[in-house]
Amino acid sequence: MKTWFERGCVALISVTAIGCGSSSSEGTDTDGGASSGDTGSSTTQVSQTTGSSSGVSESGTPTTGHESHSGSDTGETATTTATATATDATTGELTATGTGSNTEPGTSTGGTEPGTSGDTTTTGDSTTTGDSGSSTGDAESSTTEPGCIPADEVCNDVDDDCDGNVDNVDVGGDGICDCLSIALLGNQGANPSAEFQDWLIAQGTKVDRIHTNPLDVLDKATVTKYDIIILDYMVRNYTVDEAATMQTWVEAGGGLMAMTGFTNAQFAADRPNSLIKPMGLSYNTSKGFFSGPVKTFFPHPITMDLTSISFFGGLFIDIVEDGVGKNLTIMTLPQGPVGVVQDRVDGRLFIFGDEWIEFDSEWKNIPEIKKFWVQTLAWLGPKNSCLVPM
Repeated sequence: MKTWFERGCVALISVTAIGCGSSSSEGTDTDGGASSGDTGSSTTQVSQTTGSSSGVSESGTPTTGHESHSGSDTGETATTTATATATDATTGELTATGTGSNTEPGTSTGGTEPGTSGDTTTTGDSTTTGDSGSSTGDAESSTTEPGCIPADEVCNDVDDDCDGNVDNVDVGGDGICDCLSIALLGNQGANPSAEFQDWLIAQGTKVDRIHTNPLDVLDKATVTKYDIIILDYMVRNYTVDEAATMQTWVEAGGGLMAMTGFTNAQFAADRPNSLIKPMGLSYNTSKGFFSGPVKTFFPHPITMDLTSISFFGGLFIDIVEDGVGKNLTIMTLPQGPVGVVQDRVDGRLFIFGDEWIEFDSEWKNIPEIKKFWVQTLAWLGPKNSCLVPM
């Protein structure tokens, strides 16, 4: 957690600035304790810790800053956000104006001259109660607890290394979070893909192949063990109750991916549709099974830098807007959409019209397909944890 005075410099109001021992090209924050009437606003003047009276840093960059304070004399909590603006590029005078609302970093406010910046210093919401003079401020949203003692990050739903990120472990630097738990639902396809599962495990993820037996029941206890579920060569249609279980899991933050084309039969669409159609997406066999490759992509984290991926004997995707999911087509062939993503409450879906992308012959030998998988898993994974550079 950061506070507004973290830069380690203390300035005296209307007297002179006391430096912290090093020069700074950024604006100096001050905390004015004076109140005026009932407005809680005040004007302070500060000088640069560099000793320069011009208010210009050694680099020549105009200095600005943010100041947050309140001066309520009523005993009630008063929260104001003060935005510091410079009257011109050569003065060090900061005027605090109480706006009564929060100003996001990077947002300019009225009265700021060209050449000044309102986001030199990131500040949080400062709230003072009564005359206590104490304030609290969160400069950024973080799961790091106050007083966090850094340790090696491990997969335990805790920010061990105090960097504000939970379970961001990627020992191999491969772009796949080591803390992901993935389920492959169904059997392998017609071509070998055992090495695909082994590759996922080698990246540090936990991978289970589930529901290879038609008697297996899809219940809450099954789905909640995983961050991502990939529909593979499914062995049966699923019931309405099982589809509702899957939908609830997705909406709570799960990432669901579906594939098809394992065989040129109607059940290749019906089985995955039994789980995904209630969420507005489904495979359509009306144009038969067709081939690519896919070379038409639309901007999205999954398609970044892709130019061509395998597609042999797949289907296009029907999209029905249900008022809950937000759909986006990210890949197409002449027959229609073959890659569709959906944001659904707290979770995500990615429906792809084929299955060749998981075959060992493809992902091992075509670098773009391995890149495709890295980007797909990153997008389907948890939104608030397990985030690693790709």
